[in-house]
Amino acid sequence: MLLLSIILLIESPFDEMPLTLEHRALQQVFDAVVQEDGQVNYRFLHENAELRAKLNQYVIALDQVNPLDLKDQATKIAFFSNVYNACTLLGVINAWPVDSVRDIKRFFGFFTQDIWRIGGRTYSLNDIEKEWLRPLDVRIHFTINCASTSCPRLDKTLFTASNVQAAMENLARSFVLDESKNSFRKDGVWQLSKIFDWYEGDFGGKDKVIAFIREIKPDLEQPRRIQYQEYDWSLNGPVSL
Repeated sequence: MLLLSIILLIESPFDEMPLTLEHRALQQVFDAVVQEDGQVNYRFLHENAELRAKLNQYVIALDQVNPLDLKDQATKIAFFSNVYNACTLLGVINAWPVDSVRDIKRFFGFFTQDIWRIGGRTYSLNDIEKEWLRPLDVRIHFTINCASTSCPRLDKTLFTASNVQAAMENLARSFVLDESKNSFRKDGVWQLSKIFDWYEGDFGGKDKVIAFIREIKPDLEQPRRIQYQEYDWSLNGPVSL
């Protein structure tokens, strides 16, 4: 049954078939632990053996999926965004109890450890982001969640080929307008998330970052100065203490 669902995943876009067993299992995990505001109840996930098994089932099944068989861009973005978020969840749970992903391995090792098997190859979270997602669409920076307070919120609904474009648009808009992530002072100073600093090149440079933000918030004038907020790496949900 597992192999059959993987074959279906390879041969059909997500929306031209019923959800695979693994996809459904992951959605059940998200339904149970991801809140509407994107906060995650990691403690509940850790304590619930059935949910942990479903999350493990999804991640283990990835080793049988050949990413090269995912042909269209929307399917790739949906697939790898879900993969990134599922592996992040599992990475936190496997290290539980923790208060931050930075506590799991030093120097951001949580994101660079090669422990995730996809299609017979081992990846890190950084590999998934850099190799499979960032070349496709700059808005993927709002579909993936790094289990931290300053990250874009984790969407409760899994991505599919048909919903991912609208989801990227909505998540980007939500992130830009979130005053805890970005603020736009009346004196013309923009205090932006570090995401717009770290990935400025993905947007095409600082002018393109400004244009991206003003498209979402057209009432803004050109910034007089841009500052970047300190990134909060505390867990995006109830901590272990």
